[in-house]
Amino acid sequence: MTVLVKVKKGKTYTLGIQPFTEKSGDDSDELKLALDTKKYSKSYDSLQDPAKALKAYIDTIYLNKDNADYEKYVSENKEAVQTDAYKTFKKAFNDNITDDISDADMKKYYEAYKSAAAEKAKLDAEAVASYKNKAVVKLTYSTISMDDISEKVEKYADEYLDNSENYDSEKAKKYALSKFDSIVSSMEPKEAEDPAEVSMVKKDGKWTVWQENDYTNELEEAFAGGEVY
Repeated sequence: MTVLVKVKKGKTYTLGIQPFTEKSGDDSDELKLALDTKKYSKSYDSLQDPAKALKAYIDTIYLNKDNADYEKYVSENKEAVQTDAYKTFKKAFNDNITDDISDADMKKYYEAYKSAAAEKAKLDAEAVASYKNKAVVKLTYSTISMDDISEKVEKYADEYLDNSENYDSEKAKKYALSKFDSIVSSMEPKEAEDPAEVSMVKKDGKWTVWQENDYTNELEEAFAGGEVY
């Protein structure tokens, strides 16, 4: 029989189990088990492996940052997820700023966005549940918001029109986007109101994000699309 008990690191406990008997009147002795969590310090530390994997996943996939923990803990196909991340950024850019952008320029803007996010995004990952090959990691984070970028782009476009004799929206947009690098580099990160609880699964001895979980989409939307809730 497997019994799951929530405990704190470094504490000692006495676990009591009272057997159930079908015959009324039968008394059964309570089984008491001593638990000293200090004896499991090594295995306790390994419980945070999914958290290390998630942080390495975000650093590597979305922020273009070197994180040695990726090869050590993560089993995800890096190129495939990075391709999906670019598609998410492109959609967010089209929806919030403009959809009349060449793919070459879009990739240039994405690199600028990732560079700014790599410098300013903040991550705090902690495994809060783990059993066999599954885990839940609580992620508190902040990153660059696409809404904030969009507002700044609009301000630059308005600035151009205010100082121009002719109302040329295309030139105003072009002027605003010429400031994109400085816009994203000047952005302050926006913190998510609630932590994400990301489900992780272990495959072939390494961890990966469970793709069926709703928070998986939130990760991509937040760190690739700048949608911070």
